[in-house]
Amino acid sequence: MSSSAKKQVPVGSRDDLQIDPSRCLRTRFSESVCNHCQAICPAAALSLEDGLVINQEQCSGCLLCTTVCPSGALEQQADFQAIILQLRKVPKPVLGCCRSKEQAHAWLSCLGGLAEEHLLTLSQRLSGALTLNLIHCDDCPNSAILPLLKERLQRMTASGLTAGGCNLVTATSQVELQYQPETVDRRSFFASFRNSLFQAAADVMQTSAKPVERSSSYGDKRVPQRRELLNQTRSSLPEEQQATAVKQFDHSIRFSTACSACQGCVAICPTGALISTGQEEHPAFLQDRCTGCGLCAEFCLDQAISL
Repeated sequence: MSSSAKKQVPVGSRDDLQIDPSRCLRTRFSESVCNHCQAICPAAALSLEDGLVINQEQCSGCLLCTTVCPSGALEQQADFQAIILQLRKVPKPVLGCCRSKEQAHAWLSCLGGLAEEHLLTLSQRLSGALTLNLIHCDDCPNSAILPLLKERLQRMTASGLTAGGCNLVTATSQVELQYQPETVDRRSFFASFRNSLFQAAADVMQTSAKPVERSSSYGDKRVPQRRELLNQTRSSLPEEQQATAVKQFDHSIRFSTACSACQGCVAICPTGALISTGQEEHPAFLQDRCTGCGLCAEFCLDQAISL
């Protein structure tokens, strides 16, 4: 397909993103070298020189930046919990993007926004098999997501984290898709409603009672959406898989004897993974809140922190 034909395919935009420049590591500390979003953006739509800036005309809405941002400065707008509830309504669910709405039961603006944390959650919250509709991806301006998404799927399978859960498969042709519209007969409707209601209640019980406030204040501490999703999902994993999740997603921080207990790392950490102990010693570390962004180590004047 020619490049001119590709331009006619509808794509997302920066409006599909939730953007909080105050959480960008480059904004919080001008000497930070973090450039994950810029490096992965196939449209070269991101600039970090004068703070986090997105070129609206160049951004194609692939959401790849949201899968690598360690601080939650770039996150997708989609309600992922609602997507899971929608997929539970059918025995053979299909997840697609806004370009293939007629062949899916739930949609993201682009499947490029599926990070490993999302894939783990889909595997553990659904049963049977979930098909990712990739039929139109080759002809889409966002085709750069394909190898990255498949790489994430392979990595999750190889790790064993998806074992015993829903089987995640991809469909690149109509034969592989085998899409079946959601049935609306009376029995199916009430069965689906009942199952969704019970699972929604279970999800609420697993979620913090206090809603996460999406604020743009520099001093606010919060766990990014992906990490929050991971923490909610991992608690239901068998012990062996929980240990695997620790190896794959968790980070550790070490303080050397050079630490002066200045507490500067506490102030600059965007997620609240470091908290002051109120004593003349290094801060306490909360592993479940750490995304491994490395900002604390970059900022430390004593060079006393290592990940």
